[in-house]
Amino acid sequence: MKHMKAVGIYLIILAFITTAIAISGGAVFAKENSSKKILAKVGKIKITEADLNARLNLLPTEYQKRFKDENQKKAFLERLVQIYLFAMEARAEKIDKALKVRIEDAINSILAQEYMKRKFADSTTISEKEIKEYFDGHKAEFARPPMVKARHILIKAGPKAKPREISAALAKAENIKKELDKGADFAKLAAQYSDDPGTKNKGGDLGFFPRQRMVPPFSRAAFALKKGEISNPVKTPFGFHIIKVDDKKAEVKLTYEEAKPRIRSMLINMKRKAAMDKEIKRLEKKYKVKIYTQK
Repeated sequence: MKHMKAVGIYLIILAFITTAIAISGGAVFAKENSSKKILAKVGKIKITEADLNARLNLLPTEYQKRFKDENQKKAFLERLVQIYLFAMEARAEKIDKALKVRIEDAINSILAQEYMKRKFADSTTISEKEIKEYFDGHKAEFARPPMVKARHILIKAGPKAKPREISAALAKAENIKKELDKGADFAKLAAQYSDDPGTKNKGGDLGFFPRQRMVPPFSRAAFALKKGEISNPVKTPFGFHIIKVDDKKAEVKLTYEEAKPRIRSMLINMKRKAAMDKEIKRLEKKYKVKIYTQK
């Protein structure tokens, strides 16, 4: 079991580096290696200590920590050799020809990502002044609306229900309300009677929600109730609801410090998109792009 887990980890880690090997025919090592010590040979390919370290440096930090130990490095090298062996045999069997489009797309994707990372690095710089100006001009965006925590019992009567079915549903809802008025447990009655499969086994609990999340008749009734109050049957397109409010939260306005991370992220995305749109137009003009629509 431990062996299988270790293999899985190595496969995940090697996924970060095998794309480069597969799409380049094996010639992916740095030309200016500081260490010429050869650790392995695969056919004509030589893997030096610097080559191995370059591979390890490509990994996320949390994975790099796994390979401080020499035995772990050796195990990683063995997996790398295995990848070369399989890739070389795949070429020998002309598998790379069948994957030509995928390989080309992989190369283009890597190049595009690296180009964008270098080209738009400055787009991720947002000043404190920019954040503050946005906050001062858009304070209404940084307020949490009033929230209600409620539960309900639904007696179904959809838009296509006939008059007698609507009357029967209303009568059933009114009888349930009478039981609640006498002190019956709301959660138990929800489990027994509610036609809402998503909440009936949770005592009808809907959690906290803002006014806009529910259909208007439901929201109007829920937000009009005080904490602990239970409504009379409320008609919506789904049927008749009996609503109980468990808690309420007033509107909360975020402070500048609370809103700052969200604003920074938003401004970065806006600036990056603007820069990318501008660059795409420049490149489209440079390379004379034409897109022919199918009729």
